[in-house]
Amino acid sequence: MKKVILVLFVILTVQTAQALTINVQGDFIVGHKLTISTDKPALIILRMNNGTPIYANTSTNFTPQVAGMLTIEAIAGCERASKVIEIRQPATSSMGSSGWIGRYYLPSGTTTITLEDGGSATINWRTALGVLIKASQERGFSVKIKKWSYGLFVDCIGGICTRALGETSGWVYQVNGETPMVSSEQYNLNAGDTVVWYFSRSMSEAPESSPYRITIKTYDDWSFDVSINPAMPWSLPSEETGSSSVSTTPTPTPTIPSKMSVARTNNSITCTVVGNVTVEVNVTKIPLKVSVRSAKAVLLKISKYEPKGLEFNEIYATPLDCFDLELNRSTNVTISFVIPKEKLTKLDAKPEDVCIAEYEGKWKFIPTNYTENETYYTFTANLTSFSIFAIVAKWESFPLNSSDERIVKALNWLKSQQRPDGGWGSLSNTSWVVMAIASANENPCDWIKNGKSPLDYFKANLNESVIERMGTSDFARTILALIALNQNPYNFNGINFVEKLKERVKEDGQIGDYIYTTIWGILALKACGENVSKSVEWLKAHQNPDGGFAWAVNAESDFDDTASAIQALIASGVSRDDPVIKKALNYLKKGQCEDGGMRYFGNSSSNADSDAWTIQALVSACVNPTNWKTSKSVVEHLLSLQAEDGHFKYTKYVTSIPIKVTADSVMALLGKPHPVKILLNRTTQVTANRTVAVTTEVTYVTYTTITPTPTTITKTVASTTTIATTNPPKVTATTKKVYGFEAILGILALLFVMFYRRS
Repeated sequence: MKKVILVLFVILTVQTAQALTINVQGDFIVGHKLTISTDKPALIILRMNNGTPIYANTSTNFTPQVAGMLTIEAIAGCERASKVIEIRQPATSSMGSSGWIGRYYLPSGTTTITLEDGGSATINWRTALGVLIKASQERGFSVKIKKWSYGLFVDCIGGICTRALGETSGWVYQVNGETPMVSSEQYNLNAGDTVVWYFSRSMSEAPESSPYRITIKTYDDWSFDVSINPAMPWSLPSEETGSSSVSTTPTPTPTIPSKMSVARTNNSITCTVVGNVTVEVNVTKIPLKVSVRSAKAVLLKISKYEPKGLEFNEIYATPLDCFDLELNRSTNVTISFVIPKEKLTKLDAKPEDVCIAEYEGKWKFIPTNYTENETYYTFTANLTSFSIFAIVAKWESFPLNSSDERIVKALNWLKSQQRPDGGWGSLSNTSWVVMAIASANENPCDWIKNGKSPLDYFKANLNESVIERMGTSDFARTILALIALNQNPYNFNGINFVEKLKERVKEDGQIGDYIYTTIWGILALKACGENVSKSVEWLKAHQNPDGGFAWAVNAESDFDDTASAIQALIASGVSRDDPVIKKALNYLKKGQCEDGGMRYFGNSSSNADSDAWTIQALVSACVNPTNWKTSKSVVEHLLSLQAEDGHFKYTKYVTSIPIKVTADSVMALLGKPHPVKILLNRTTQVTANRTVAVTTEVTYVTYTTITPTPTTITKTVASTTTIATTNPPKVTATTKKVYGFEAILGILALLFVMFYRRS
């Protein structure tokens, strides 16, 4: 078997190895130099018309002296490559001293150029750009080329660059008197075309009026002539006059006539603008003024945008408005908007906190400038790219950083509670702790006690005998913990936990027998990429008239389950502006006590767990938790419950289930709602107290799911590893297990019942 694997490996290696290639650059004309190279060290053999061979190594220059067929062969070890090239005589004509009709020759094939903003590009010689590059090589002037969204563009010729004669000035080209509507490397020439490159200062500029102009005339034999305007500012002798000329006084930039045509709908404004134009936009929540400066017609579209689900995840700012800006060409865009001072006061935000957030897979902030009068601020920002933007007020003092002393103390205390088997006394406690560790961007597998990690604990304790006793919420919590451990919940210890949880999904979408089991089932399945739309609709339909959610159908609303429901709905794609979310937040506010903390239900005391659930819900809804206050904010109250050794008390009166409460508090204070995302590519450094993960590159783990067949399911883990597993046999649940996620302390009679449900 080993021999078979070795043979297959060798075959695959040989088949996938890069083949030896020969590269030839030049005109393929008698008397013109060719540059010949290979992509790896090789012996090169040249034969002209099958004559005497010429030998060279890896790279060589060769100038053919006769017309005919040039055979090139390369040998590198066992690899061979060959190429045959036709070498032509120059065309004979009395019109050119070199024998061609024109002075220079434009070869076929391609050339590779270096771009000014990094990288390279391969272009065809016989294009509008290729002939310019060849002319620059023959006549000795420079050409600088950049890449943009529509292709390549010529930024500078001979030191004259874009915007040299005004904001709208730059190099453009014509072919046979017409301006093609494609970038120059995409325009293929025909022999006999005339290409004019000229520096345009306005839309009305023509080659004849341009101060700088290069005319390239091609002929039927692909030779060409170059005529350079005498006013070109580089020191280049004119072949027509034998002298040089420099223009020292640029022609003044003419005023660009401004034009605009506008089409409006309820959700967007689409307009074509030319010149310096300001468009007033009233389809967004905050009226905008978008100023565009362009010498050429620009198609501009501004649409209001409604973010869904986790698009605002971890932005840590309050979105005030969101819009989509589209243009069909790169140009200067300035956006301005007005915000009343009263609005910022209610948000407890300063004008310096207001900025533009741009979304390109993740959010980045663009600063604004502002002026003010008695009642409002006017903000302006310059945009250089076109995508989804949000006007936001950044949060200043939240969330805490993982290096914050209070977080470090809490994590060190949790580390001190780790047991020799790598866990924290139970599957429930260990699950919460590994999620807290991951929320701090640390690797739970690096937390070692007696040579055992949390992963070792799960491997030792998650077996079939335990599985048979697990309830719906246990499966959900385990899945979230496995994701925090960067493990595959579709196949851990040979068990498909996702399938186990999906077996609890009823026909109407309810997961398990309760509302709270549905909430956590949604969070776990969504974290794996499963479709939870039916369960989301079921959950929305079971919102109580007061806006809250209960732990069971027909029960009274409570604040912990309402907070977790908000997280589940937003994580599954429900908009933060959805009436369900707004009603739930309004109800949740009623649970804040006079001391700033949150209660679980009724008139119970404020507690750390309810604080944590609420903070996570507010973050997921993009509400600043530090603004959620009575005498204190909910964040201040939670921090007031931290003991000197780092753990968090359940209330100011009592310490209860401190491991879970501390883990919940860490996640909340770090601004990480459920499901907690984890980071890959972590390196580690060891401190005196514990191993601390240092993130070198941020990569979120994602799970892509494929509907399982009766025999096999295929899952992609972390977007890199494909694992095929056999579906384990179904296990029929024999008990109604309602032990869940939240832990409560309250009135003793109620605590006995509730504690098991929420531990």
